[in-house]
Amino acid sequence: MKVGLALGGGGARGFAHIGVMRALEERGIQPVAVAGCSMGGIVGAFIAAGIASSEIRDAFADLKAIDLFDWSRKGGLIGGRGLEKQISLHLPERIDQLQVPFRSTAVDIQSGRPFVFFEGELVPALRATSAVPGIFSPVEHNGRVFVDGGLLVNVPIEEVRSMTTRPVLAVDVTPPPDRKLIFEDNRSFLEKLKAPFHSGKRPLFFELLTKAYEIPAAILNDVRVAGLRPEIFIKPRLDPDLKPEDFDRMDDAIEVGYGAAVEVLDATTLEE
Repeated sequence: MKVGLALGGGGARGFAHIGVMRALEERGIQPVAVAGCSMGGIVGAFIAAGIASSEIRDAFADLKAIDLFDWSRKGGLIGGRGLEKQISLHLPERIDQLQVPFRSTAVDIQSGRPFVFFEGELVPALRATSAVPGIFSPVEHNGRVFVDGGLLVNVPIEEVRSMTTRPVLAVDVTPPPDRKLIFEDNRSFLEKLKAPFHSGKRPLFFELLTKAYEIPAAILNDVRVAGLRPEIFIKPRLDPDLKPEDFDRMDDAIEVGYGAAVEVLDATTLEE
């Protein structure tokens, strides 16, 4: 059985894609085209390179979110050299060197339009698709400035359909828009300044910025998925409080993704 994969973004929530891929491998279901956004684009590139789910997991096993960070000089809190280094360790230099046709989505911040990477260098494509506005610095490439594709095209179903006539299997790991924020923090200003990320909690400004991005992106994503109607749709029931930077919870996300894929695939009848 052959399918096209459309993998959505969501930071560490996107590790669920590894679990989905494990379920596909067990059932002999082969991706013949892959499109992804943000973490879905990164994991999707590994899949398109022919790397097995267990090896993808191992590639990220010792990686902490802090390993991807560096100082930004282009309008984000975080730069991207750490991510570039991780990609370069495991993947080829160019998109056309992948074993399976691959595309990733981004947004041209100057024109306000979606952009699809389908050729050229792989690192800029994956950096661009995961450059969350205000958090990661935007990516300048070939005279354009790109940010995360999740703003407009988080689960790239149309992009997969442009590459194959096989059934589209779409995976949505978007954070829920009704995720609750905690506004209480009784520490002094000095304490907050010394330890903004205390007890694993984000600073409130960071929470508000992230949530303000997640709400419209989730609503638009739901509308697009409902309209495009992929043949197979998997939405893992991930913990609402699993944050994009929670890389230490990778195995949790993988297992939830695996369980969701098994449930859907075993209830689906596919034809060659």
